[in-house]
Amino acid sequence: MVPRVSVVIPVHNAADTVGPAILSILRQTLHDIEILLVDDGSNDSGPAILARFARQDPRVRVITLPHGGIVKALNTGTAAASGELIARMDADDVSHPRRIEMQAAYMEREPSCSLLGCRVRMFPRPHMQGGMLHYEAWLNSVVTPAEIARDLFIESPFAHPSVMFRKTAFDAVGGYRDMGWPEDYDLWLRFAAEGLGMAKLPETLLFWRNHLKSLSRLHGMYSPENFRRVRAHFLMEWRLKGVNEVQIWGAGRDGKTWAKLLRATGFDVVQFIDIDRKKVGGKAAGGIPVVWPADIIRGVPILCVVGIKGVREMIRDYLLLDGFTEPSEFIFLA
Repeated sequence: MVPRVSVVIPVHNAADTVGPAILSILRQTLHDIEILLVDDGSNDSGPAILARFARQDPRVRVITLPHGGIVKALNTGTAAASGELIARMDADDVSHPRRIEMQAAYMEREPSCSLLGCRVRMFPRPHMQGGMLHYEAWLNSVVTPAEIARDLFIESPFAHPSVMFRKTAFDAVGGYRDMGWPEDYDLWLRFAAEGLGMAKLPETLLFWRNHLKSLSRLHGMYSPENFRRVRAHFLMEWRLKGVNEVQIWGAGRDGKTWAKLLRATGFDVVQFIDIDRKKVGGKAAGGIPVVWPADIIRGVPILCVVGIKGVREMIRDYLLLDGFTEPSEFIFLA
């Protein structure tokens, strides 16, 4: 019989953590699942652990590959999946016992939703630093489809191992791609560009391990520069397709970084908007004028890159009160 959900778990040298990760899926309240463990060329004791689980439970399948990276492992595992609903999980995280049940029920109840996440909690807490705690708080604040669409260009709105998606939708957009930037964020942006529904359960159903050896810390494709590159690409190819001119709110370091990247991508940055008296009236980033908010050019998209706590909300309130609509006329970036 076809399982209701296929859970895809890529594994590379994760002997220390993969056991609890697999157990958290085997102990799900939804039993009608299959678990595909994709061994991406591990050279530790991990393969023996995977084999033991496969012997103990017929729902577990092991796929062994030469080391080829996360994108190849994910695409291979998803292609081998029997279920229409694909749940992602990583080899160092832990799922709540009801995670798969609750996500599958939502997906079956809401056929317009193609990708579903949940709130997460990072662990171990003693190792957490300010930046990661800030991201966790932001991630858990973006829940509804409207919030996801609004904040899609600030950060990735889903923790990758927390999602469940429809295999048909995944195949329709071309699966994961190796573009030199985050493969998960690239996938969410393609779902959005195709108008596919995305949502998030308000419950905390994934415990997301934060450690120094995680791929997101070690691999260059997850650098801040590459996160900006993927956003700029989808601004040009989707959200602002056909637009030549943009204006940037924020003439500080982040604004100047974005101006350089946007120019390289093909946009003409016509002006900066700022409220710093020392900057207004001057020029920045190679001659781009800096103006007051009162001098915003109507009809030219506004890209807001001020990330200081509380300022983003102030800018949003100002623009909405002035009759601008989000995200068609202004978009927040980070």
